[in-house]
Amino acid sequence: MKFLIAHQSKSDQMRIQQVVARMDYAVQFLFANELTETYHLAEHHEPDCVLIAEQLTHHREFELIASLFKILGIQCIILKGSPSSPSQHPVFPQLRQVSELDLEDTIYKLGSAIKSQIVSSQLASGSQSGVTQFDPKRIVLIGASTGGIDALLTVTKAFDSHCPPILIVQHTGGQFAKSLIRLLDGACRANVQSATHGLGLAAGNIYLAPDDQTHLVLSTDPKPTLRLDGSSAVSGHRPSIDALFSSAVSMAPHVSAALLTGMGKDGAEGLTKLRTRGAYTIGQDKQTSVVYGMPRVAMEMGGVCEQLRLEAIGPALLRSCKMKART
Repeated sequence: MKFLIAHQSKSDQMRIQQVVARMDYAVQFLFANELTETYHLAEHHEPDCVLIAEQLTHHREFELIASLFKILGIQCIILKGSPSSPSQHPVFPQLRQVSELDLEDTIYKLGSAIKSQIVSSQLASGSQSGVTQFDPKRIVLIGASTGGIDALLTVTKAFDSHCPPILIVQHTGGQFAKSLIRLLDGACRANVQSATHGLGLAAGNIYLAPDDQTHLVLSTDPKPTLRLDGSSAVSGHRPSIDALFSSAVSMAPHVSAALLTGMGKDGAEGLTKLRTRGAYTIGQDKQTSVVYGMPRVAMEMGGVCEQLRLEAIGPALLRSCKMKART
C-alpha cells in the first residue's frame, strides 16, 4: 500500500508517517512539501492515498491536483490545522477532512477498504459503426476558469479523433499548464497538445496555451493557424479567453464557442462579439457552475445562444459542427 504525505513541515511529515505505520499493513511512503512535487509524485507513482496539509489545498493549483486524484482513483485526506476547523473544505467538500487526533482511526478504515478492493480501471472504448462527418471549416473554442478543470474533463469526454479542431483557454498557474495538458490527454479520446506558434489546425486535436507567458489566439489569414501572443494581460489574464474569442471574430460563422464556470468576466465580451457575427455560443448554466461568473456576464451581455448544463455542452458543440446535408 502506498501513501503520499504532502506537508510543508518535515517534522509533521515524520509524525504523520508514524501514525500511518502503526497500521498492520506493508506501507510504502512518498513525501512532498509543495504542490508541484505532490502533482508529479501522484502522477508518476499513483499512490493509494494522499494525506495533504490543509494549507496546501487553499492554493488555486490544488484544483488541478484534485482532478488528477479523481481520474487516477486516488483517495485524498485533508489534514485539518486544528480539530475545531470546519469539517468541510470550502471549495472541495467532497474530500474527507480529518484532524490528526482522528487520523489513525481514519487511516485504519481506509487501509482496510483499499486492501479488500479489486482495482480494475479500464477505458471503455466502445465500437462505433460510423464516423460523424463534421464541417471541415468548423472550429470549437472553449474558455474556463474556477472549477474549469473538472468541467473540461466532462466536456472533452465527448471529443474523439474525428472531432473538429478545438482551442481551450483555462486559467491555471503557468507551471501547471503542461500538467493540465497531460491530464486532459489521458482522459479523452482526442489528441490534447500544447499549442505551437504557426501550427495549422487539424481534426481530432485539442490545443492549449503552453504557459502563462502568452495568449493563445488564432491567425485567420490566409487560413486558421495558431499564434502565441506575448502581449500584456487581457481582462486581467494571460492567457485570456477574451483574447482567444476576439481573435476568431472574422471567421465567426464557422465558430462554435462555450464559456464555462469561472470568476469574473473574462470571455464574456469575446463570446458576445462572436455571437453578434454569427457564431454558435453556449454558456454553462448556474446550477452546474462552480462559480457562475463569466457565463452569467456573457448571458447578461446577450452573448449566449444557449445556456446548458455541463454534461450537455460537449455533445451540443459537436452537433453544431456537423456537416449539413445537401439537398
